[in-house]
Amino acid sequence: MTSGFARPHGVKRSGTSARLSLVLLLYFLGIVAVITLAPFRFSVPRDMNVMVTGDAFDIVANVLLFLPLGFLYPLTRPLEDEPSPVRVLLLGAVMSATIEGVQLFEVQRFSSVVDVVTNAVGAAIGALLLRAITRRIRVNAQLVGRLNLEIPLVGLVYLLVPLLLVASLSAVSQHVRIVTLIPLGMVGARLLSSLQRHHFGPAGLASVRTMTVVAGAWMVIGSFPVLIAYPVSGLSLVVMVMLMTWHETSRPSFHASERRFEADALRSATPYIAVYFVAMVLFPLALGVAPWRWAIWLTGSGDNLTQQQLRLLEPVASLTVLGYLLAEARGRLELPFRQIIRRVSVECGLVALAIEISRGFQRETGASVSQFVVMLAASTLGAAIYHHQREHVQWILAHRPGVTRSAYP
Repeated sequence: MTSGFARPHGVKRSGTSARLSLVLLLYFLGIVAVITLAPFRFSVPRDMNVMVTGDAFDIVANVLLFLPLGFLYPLTRPLEDEPSPVRVLLLGAVMSATIEGVQLFEVQRFSSVVDVVTNAVGAAIGALLLRAITRRIRVNAQLVGRLNLEIPLVGLVYLLVPLLLVASLSAVSQHVRIVTLIPLGMVGARLLSSLQRHHFGPAGLASVRTMTVVAGAWMVIGSFPVLIAYPVSGLSLVVMVMLMTWHETSRPSFHASERRFEADALRSATPYIAVYFVAMVLFPLALGVAPWRWAIWLTGSGDNLTQQQLRLLEPVASLTVLGYLLAEARGRLELPFRQIIRRVSVECGLVALAIEISRGFQRETGASVSQFVVMLAASTLGAAIYHHQREHVQWILAHRPGVTRSAYP
């Protein structure tokens, strides 16, 4: 489905592939925009100050921040218009320069030439990684598109990256919140090990060692704020994910069907997802309880709108993942999207309500009607991403010779 993959003779590329990748790319861009442009209060500055230096933290962070974007962008392009890494580098530079230009009009932000260069390099590295992997996969026609989004597990692995990122940003400001990264890392380890055991491993494309390294790299990209701010804690998280992946991929496979593999993998990951949400709801209360209060607009961090918007990112990213999961759980039923979204909205609404009730009792926060509404919208986005994926799988079933429904969970 992606540029560089082989495709059956006479079968045209489906637009569902590009649309699905584009939705994910825009989602990543939205997360990056909030991180880099909050609080979105613009004014004409008296002086245009542009920094030309940067410390090691900024350099590493900027490279890793744009790496997923450089990885995803080529997937949105037609096969005949595969962008080169140089083209992706230039695009990354333009995007970063745009962000830095906008930051000139925010008094709380600083524009930097180093940020533009490092962001562009990160995007180019992402494109190079994609090219290297796709060229290896294209030699095996049975795995056409497996790197991308033809199976739900891969889409979930992608969606977990921004959730890890924003959870890591929260952990930087509150060190004790690092514990919430543990279940997220375990989810990724479970999913990646399942992919290796049932897809990449049997095809001879990824050994246990290779997938263990991939899992470590995935964790580094998602949790780099913690890794940079707290190297020991961050490195421990990465090693933990790698060890779990190695353990799971080393277990003997029972040669279950693709459908059982998908369901079993998600069931094994569900307890960790549940632990994450329970920790997200209850853990802040252990730091102190205040009389319950609420407001219409964003709450927390006093009048610091930047922190209020950044704190909104984690529940938004978590509800996006949850919406995707709940929609995927009903994917085989082939229900109309309207019916699925109603059920997902009710279930995610209960989780969002629990989060806001908890925030209402937390010190210096308070429940927020606006945040509740945004979380519901995020769950709808997650379900919509899965819906795009299901459309692409249906296109594959209808157009690719020799592909049966049982091949896609």
